[in-house]
Amino acid sequence: LEVRSADGQPPTIHGYAVVFDSWSEPMLGQNGRLFRERILPTAFDRTLSAGTDVRALWNHNSDMPLGRTRNGTLIIERDAIGLRVSITPPETTWGRDAVESIRRGDVTGMSFSFQVNGRAGHDWLRGENGLAEHVLIDADLYEVSPVVFPAYRATSVDVRSVEVPEFSESESDSQAADEIDAQRDDGQVAVVAVLRQRLQILAER
Repeated sequence: LEVRSADGQPPTIHGYAVVFDSWSEPMLGQNGRLFRERILPTAFDRTLSAGTDVRALWNHNSDMPLGRTRNGTLIIERDAIGLRVSITPPETTWGRDAVESIRRGDVTGMSFSFQVNGRAGHDWLRGENGLAEHVLIDADLYEVSPVVFPAYRATSVDVRSVEVPEFSESESDSQAADEIDAQRDDGQVAVVAVLRQRLQILAER
């Protein structure tokens, strides 16, 4: 995540909101189970092809907009690495704060919010040492944000709150995932909550 400035032009924020096929750090789901996650390269193809009006916010605060795709102040491009973003922040207090915090290196990451596209839009697998693995296959992208606590070391993206299936020795991956789908609507919007998750982890130690 970086700020670029050209002579006579407003500063712009650049970085990757998503890096494909990169495992996150272990995270805590909203039901208290640990999991890690990766995003397939096709996960947001529908959003990009449909021209969805995606917003850029400062630290996920809807009162502090930084840009949007509809007016060109947020540009999202897909390449071999992931989703690259360019944000032209407004001349507001939070816009200037965002630029300065990123320029100083106080804020180095990004995160996003999305909606999974039905049961086929994601999958749960049993990973190493029984750690659940969440694979995002197809989802609608709504918002990207520069944030203080990125959870993906290989990218500038953050994670969201999900319910993690509990795998038993005799249970298949699909059966465990179906437990979650039976308890909640797949269309629920996932909201990033890494700071809260980390506080929960510390509280349990």
